[in-house]
Amino acid sequence: MKSLQKNRAILLGAAIADAAARPLHWIYDVQKLNKLTAGTTSPEFWPNSESPFYNLPTGANSAYFDLTLVMLRSLRKNSGLFEPEIFMEHVLSHFGPNTAYEEAFQERKLNYSPEVREKGWPAPINGPWRHGLVTTMLENYHRTGEIPVGPDNADEIDGFCAALPVWLYSKPENRIASSRTALKMVAGGDLCESHALAFFQLLDLALSGEQYPIHQLVRNPNKYGLSKQITEEIEQVISASEIAHVEFVEKVGKACRYSGTFQGALHAVSQATSYEEGVRLAILAGGCNCSRAVQVGCLLGAIHGEEKIPTKWIEATHSAAEIQSITGKLSNKLASQAA
Repeated sequence: MKSLQKNRAILLGAAIADAAARPLHWIYDVQKLNKLTAGTTSPEFWPNSESPFYNLPTGANSAYFDLTLVMLRSLRKNSGLFEPEIFMEHVLSHFGPNTAYEEAFQERKLNYSPEVREKGWPAPINGPWRHGLVTTMLENYHRTGEIPVGPDNADEIDGFCAALPVWLYSKPENRIASSRTALKMVAGGDLCESHALAFFQLLDLALSGEQYPIHQLVRNPNKYGLSKQITEEIEQVISASEIAHVEFVEKVGKACRYSGTFQGALHAVSQATSYEEGVRLAILAGGCNCSRAVQVGCLLGAIHGEEKIPTKWIEATHSAAEIQSITGKLSNKLASQAA
């Protein structure tokens, strides 16, 4: 039961960190971000949406955590078991036709037409920004009527976000296979899978009580099935402990792509002494800070526990109450099955 309770800390940690970063999402202009946040050490839950791409109310999640939330809903419907068809139903109802995501996507197509772009950078769209991998997923499903498999050249983090609840709530003997299936519905290929599975191993170490899971993981790469690439990326993070976080993220990449998002997230965790500090580091490094914040938040949630997440941050996150409700129901269901 204790591990099930910790699952809530992981998912809340991810949701809250994502929502905290969301108003300052995708600001790649360092000078603009520094000017906006000058004089504050608390950039979380910025009162105004400053993303150059889309507007959402403060407290809302980006599409990264929305994928996690959609998966959580599908698990709740199926008593904690991952079923691709049920997940796809929830993807359609949240991201597909007649949703806020679809309406914003149509506005976006108009905003980014050649005629508009000729006049300068388009204004941010009103509503959520649907990521390319989710749009591809919907298109493939509508074209074939079959459960989709994401592109094998994908390098974004969306697959990790979808697979996270599956890893947390699957039985140990099923979770690798189930998590791979969930991940590949969004993003096929080895790059996304290898990074996601490595991060899941970090979460497992933190759940077992390891306070320094990043260091522990890289000490035993063969034990945890790490590839040479992943091992070298983690070693690079550890060797950069004296480098300022903003500088490190600038070096490895500020976008949502692997390996930059993975390394940037681990660097923030390794430098942070608290949940709040790690999230703030992720936010102030700019770029796709939401993709890093999801990872930072879930790992620090696992390390420090739900009690170390500020109450006012939980209250500021629109999805928090639903996450608490779903995780409570899943925990009770799984605990009764194990009894």
